[in-house]
Amino acid sequence: MPLRRDEAFVLARYPFRERDFVVVLLGRAAGQLRVVARRVRSLRASHATATEPLAHVRVTYFERAGSELATLDEAEVIRSAFDLASRPPAWAAGQVVAELALVYTQPGQRNEPAFRLVERCVACLLDGHDSAAVAWYAELWFLRLGGVFPELARCGVCGVGLPPGPRLFDGLEKRFVCAEHRPAGSVARIAAAGVEWLQRASRLPLEQIGEAPPADAAGWLVSLREAFTEREVKSWRYLRLLLKDGGGADGSR
Repeated sequence: MPLRRDEAFVLARYPFRERDFVVVLLGRAAGQLRVVARRVRSLRASHATATEPLAHVRVTYFERAGSELATLDEAEVIRSAFDLASRPPAWAAGQVVAELALVYTQPGQRNEPAFRLVERCVACLLDGHDSAAVAWYAELWFLRLGGVFPELARCGVCGVGLPPGPRLFDGLEKRFVCAEHRPAGSVARIAAAGVEWLQRASRLPLEQIGEAPPADAAGWLVSLREAFTEREVKSWRYLRLLLKDGGGADGSR
């Protein structure tokens, strides 16, 4: 069994057997990877902290040909995300980011852009950035990395530049269109404020996006992802509940 090394984020972990965990990692080199962490379901286990969700770690692991699970050998914490537990909206936003990474990345396929996106999102959450802004930024950028985010600036039919203001989205063909090429049905309208947020989030670093998108743009992002992946991101339910109860854009503040 070859010994491999990588830098990774912990996306999830699940109980396995009596004392083990199955840990899902997003490696910089390996992409999505599932490893068995032996005997870590104990407060004294040296690997326990390094297998906490959202932890940024260096790992060594053994891979066996034909096996779906590798075996964790060593794990060293680069940066723990434990501090997010004291800020429930930030923790929930991190779970949204991790679940999106699980949806969009594939086992055994290197995806360094996705790794860098998770790295930036977790770092911003730990630094106190707005939780909702981080989660929605991740929603948009995983769509972009997946190659399914449509051109915002031009009509998808004739290529003419679209003027500032609201946009019409052809839900059947998955493209923005000018008024002349508006289809008879399956049209979603995003108001000017939502379009402006999508444009800023598409070109600016996360640190410069300080708020969640308007409701119409947020709903459009979710519908686009669900049409592409046919998957619901369940972590969104908890984050929305926390933000609603918090009475603001980010109940962690």
